[in-house]
Amino acid sequence: MKSYIPDYPRPQFVRESWQNLNGTWNFAFDDNKEGLAHGWERGLPGKTAIQVPFTYETRASGIGDETVHTCVWYSRSITLARAQVEAGHVFLHFEGSDYKTTVWVNGIQVGTHTGGYSRFSFEIASAVQEGENIIAVEVEDDLDTCQPRGKQRWLADNFGC
Repeated sequence: MKSYIPDYPRPQFVRESWQNLNGTWNFAFDDNKEGLAHGWERGLPGKTAIQVPFTYETRASGIGDETVHTCVWYSRSITLARAQVEAGHVFLHFEGSDYKTTVWVNGIQVGTHTGGYSRFSFEIASAVQEGENIIAVEVEDDLDTCQPRGKQRWLADNFGC
């Protein structure tokens, strides 16, 4: 039996080869939905950073912008060893993302998930290579009251009188 690994997200599925992708990611607001036209699926330009897993609204994210943004992007690079790539099974696990999330690896779209803070995964072996790989994530959310919600707001202003 494998032992406990600190920060491992799914203890019932412990694997020896894994990377925790929490930490610093590149970040951009895309209120005009122009990210794809600018090639952001291959990585973000600029120097805006965000601390994942925190949302851009929180100070802990390093951004602390509480205004509504209907589309945001994240990107970062990861390095994979030859053995990881040749194993043939490489997964990208999300512990939650709200609301519509589309993911690219090295410019190849690997999946889309719609839903709130539920877990989801994409098998990305066909898109990765030995060495550096770029993960790009587009997250869309709006204030539509028909969209299922958790604790997040659906009004432009924060709750209060």
